[in-house]
Amino acid sequence: MKVAVFGAGGLGRIIALELAADPRVTDLVLVDKRGDRSKALKSIGRIAAVHPLQADAGRPETLGPILEDVDVAANATLPEFNLPLMGACLEAGCAYVDPWGMSPAGAAETPGILAQLDLDAVWKGRGLTAVVSMGSDPGISSIMARAAADRLAQVDEIRILKAAAGTGALGGYPLYSRAVFLRDALSPPIEWEAGKAVPRPYVSGEEDYEFPPPVGTRHLYTFYHEEVLTLPRRLGRPVGRVVYKHDINPDLVRAIVALHAIGLLAEDRQIQVAGARMTFRDAFLDTFPEPSTLTGPVEGAMAIVSEALGTRPDGSRARVRGTIVVDHREANRKLGTTAERFLTAGAMAAAASLLADGKTFRPGVLAAEELPPEPVQRELGARGITFQVDERDA
Repeated sequence: MKVAVFGAGGLGRIIALELAADPRVTDLVLVDKRGDRSKALKSIGRIAAVHPLQADAGRPETLGPILEDVDVAANATLPEFNLPLMGACLEAGCAYVDPWGMSPAGAAETPGILAQLDLDAVWKGRGLTAVVSMGSDPGISSIMARAAADRLAQVDEIRILKAAAGTGALGGYPLYSRAVFLRDALSPPIEWEAGKAVPRPYVSGEEDYEFPPPVGTRHLYTFYHEEVLTLPRRLGRPVGRVVYKHDINPDLVRAIVALHAIGLLAEDRQIQVAGARMTFRDAFLDTFPEPSTLTGPVEGAMAIVSEALGTRPDGSRARVRGTIVVDHREANRKLGTTAERFLTAGAMAAAASLLADGKTFRPGVLAAEELPPEPVQRELGARGITFQVDERDA
């Protein structure tokens, strides 16, 4: 199969490494706006032929020749390029997968994930498949939620709980794309209740939650995330309530919201640094740890829990929990990255491999919870990604 990876930065590099090691991949096209980044990965091809190219995902009208004969495109760029790249793939007739949706910058803005899911009928009509928001979370979290919900006759509540902030000097900082985190932090948190998305205050809903060892107890807050929007729509059954909580630093979120409120995070707000002009937004993000440089020093582990509460077929009450825990040092040993990017890249590569056969998934635009569980879990397991599901009386 021929796979194109768009974006050769920190995440794209790990996705490329995963796919280059897949014996089913015969050709790997690496596309980046900076040609030097894609060319630097030329040597990873031991089985597949690697073709580094320079192109801009923001100019979809130029991507036709690149996508010619490509079976699936894996989008590792920023989420603002999701819809343009999906359009180019639809035009070229190839499948598509991405790890995250475009977070809304305000309550009046439509979440990008919904705009993508609205294209379901168009993609189905062309007999093509796109899998959206297929990363660590959303993605693996959604697959675990499906596995937990499948044990219940009635699902009253699904909770997605994540402990992934850095430890020590990195405490409270996200270990994924800084630009994506910034938009997530600025997006008003929501919960799904009574058939609709309900806004919540920033850094609200705090609770202590006991994650499996070695993570332990973490303090969580309600945070914007796609699962709250996709699970009620695409799980295939009613869900009473959906919540997403994260162990992010509340002071960091408050600072971001305050800076945005006074206009300092506007994309055209520039300042002078060392004689050069740059946006305050970029200068602010440069103070965050860059995940691509943290592969060695990061200690500890991240955990994601997808918890479903409801009623068993026999009428008894149960709480079913899907859990995955990954040590940062183990992720570094395997792929030279953090646990966050190890899971995201593995999920993307797994989906790309299954998309290429054109038979495993139905045509249309699919959220991760819609994917058939058995082949997806088998493909994830082959990449060292496994989760546990436990059930207890509620």
